[in-house]
Amino acid sequence: MQETASSLIALGLTPTEAAVYLAGLSYESVTVQDLVRSTKVKRPTIYHALSRLQERGLAAEKRVGERLRFYMSPPQNLHVLVEAQKQRVGAQEKLLQELLPSLSARQKRVKQDGVGVVHYSGIEGMKMVMDMAFYCKTKRWDVIAPFNNFLREYDSEYAKQYLQSRKYHGISARTLWENTKDGKPLSEEERSERNPRLMPWVMHGKFKSMMVLFDDKVAVFSPYDKLSAVLITSTELHALFASMFEGLWEFSERY
Repeated sequence: MQETASSLIALGLTPTEAAVYLAGLSYESVTVQDLVRSTKVKRPTIYHALSRLQERGLAAEKRVGERLRFYMSPPQNLHVLVEAQKQRVGAQEKLLQELLPSLSARQKRVKQDGVGVVHYSGIEGMKMVMDMAFYCKTKRWDVIAPFNNFLREYDSEYAKQYLQSRKYHGISARTLWENTKDGKPLSEEERSERNPRLMPWVMHGKFKSMMVLFDDKVAVFSPYDKLSAVLITSTELHALFASMFEGLWEFSERY
């Protein structure tokens, strides 16, 4: 029951709303007094939760005689919570795109011969740079990654979210991986999405940072024990690294 309630909370219900909804599912129709007895929640709070559930289309009320009874919507209707979250995310993405130009104008950068260089510290800074890459204009990445990169070392759940976000934003990628005998088999779908090749064996163990090339930028992510990222904005440097990537790509073997 607790696990189910936690899942409902993750979908957007409050703990009280989740408890009331779960309790109400056990009845064909239910009174507030039934819910108070089942959940041990006070009547005013029950009424508030029922009101919120009705607003979301997850509960309905009907007067039967002198008593007001409530009906919980079928679990299939919970998709409205996901749709609501999608709408919120869409609105947030639109707001972010409108906000980025003004924020970028305020950001201080270290200028070196016309090159913009920004250093980010900590795991949150590394995530921020990765988020910037998700919003690239070209929707295309070229990635060079050692086997033990920060995505693999930090958190398997974040690594999964990273792949989901890349797919959600429509990013196509070419990925050069360090050649290792520990590589796991990939499905055809994974190969199509990640488009990996294995670099020549001579490069094994020669580098520890991960590099992502996008737009006119070069993002370099340190190994997890260093927790830092550098974002370089330069058309010339991006072109240089892109040409090096092309050379490696041609001499790398298909995964």
